[in-house]
Amino acid sequence: MVGGGVADGNETWRLVVAVLVGVAVLSGLAIAQGLLGQRRHARLRTLVADALGREGGRRIASPVLAVMMVGWFGFNTSVAGAGLGRLLHVPARLGMAIFAAAMLAVAWHGLNALSWVALAAGIATVLLAVDGLRIALSDHAGPLLGDGVPETTLGTLPAIAVMVGYGAAFALRTPDFTHDLARPRHVVWCAVVGLGAPLLAFAMAGAILELSTGTWNLVDVLEQLGSPTVAYAFVALGFTGSVLTNLHSGALSFEDAVPALTRHRALLVVAVTGTALAAFDFADSMIGFLTAMALAAPCLIGVLWIDELRRHRHPARYVLVAIVAWAVGIGVGVVLRLLDSPIALPAGIAAAAAVAALPLFRRRDLSSDHRT
Repeated sequence: MVGGGVADGNETWRLVVAVLVGVAVLSGLAIAQGLLGQRRHARLRTLVADALGREGGRRIASPVLAVMMVGWFGFNTSVAGAGLGRLLHVPARLGMAIFAAAMLAVAWHGLNALSWVALAAGIATVLLAVDGLRIALSDHAGPLLGDGVPETTLGTLPAIAVMVGYGAAFALRTPDFTHDLARPRHVVWCAVVGLGAPLLAFAMAGAILELSTGTWNLVDVLEQLGSPTVAYAFVALGFTGSVLTNLHSGALSFEDAVPALTRHRALLVVAVTGTALAAFDFADSMIGFLTAMALAAPCLIGVLWIDELRRHRHPARYVLVAIVAWAVGIGVGVVLRLLDSPIALPAGIAAAAAVAALPLFRRRDLSSDHRT
């Protein structure tokens, strides 16, 4: 999807540059956050509590992250469940319920089961995608990366922003998966092999599909070519990894926001609420929601790393400067997004980090004056 969108406004070498740079920046964000979790041996909710304060993390950040995960779960379950319904020849909403129940059952057994199922589904998705591309491009003639005259004028910089924005919210959540890794190089390996390489491959596949067939949607292409079974299996399997991470991180956020919730109850809250959203066709109105979440969540990255530089380990109930910094970052990002600026996301992160760093600079100035 993302690669197809990039290819709609970029072709030949510009397409390659946009995809490569976008994947590199996104992987860098994931590595930065993952290293933060690994070096502190802490999940995201602990890092946020250290930065925003105990109550600031629990009452402000965790509810926002929980809502984000429920929304993503609803969107992903809507699409994957509809594909599963067609595969099983049952109504779409029943397919959503079956898909959500299966994902809940996997998450119920813990992160190890989640990892193995996601790995198996990922391998199956790769095989399906390769076979689908083979079918879709079997009669194609001409350059795969276009003739240099794109349909729209998206531009390289906005295309890079699209690539980064696609996974920025996930990059924020990487400490949930890296907090117990033994060494920093394991974090880098996970980001390169688990995020960067597959994103690069699938983005280029989507770009080639867009330029060759006029659509990035492999499901539509396969349906038109008379291979609906492969198409529906591709959708059902392709979303499992995302849905499982939505369940895992959403449950962690709900546990923090509502301490009375156990892990299993928190998983139920995410699954039931998200499935209800899917059943009510929430996917049809997801663009605005996802845009807001994509700006709100990553702005925390800058705040968290400034907190790491400050070595702030025992905060008060609320850390006002960090909360204000996060709000400023969101505000900058929203304003630039409304102006259709391609730098809305990086500018939001930078603004949040700059405001959060103000006390750090003040302390350095005071130390300098004292030494003088």
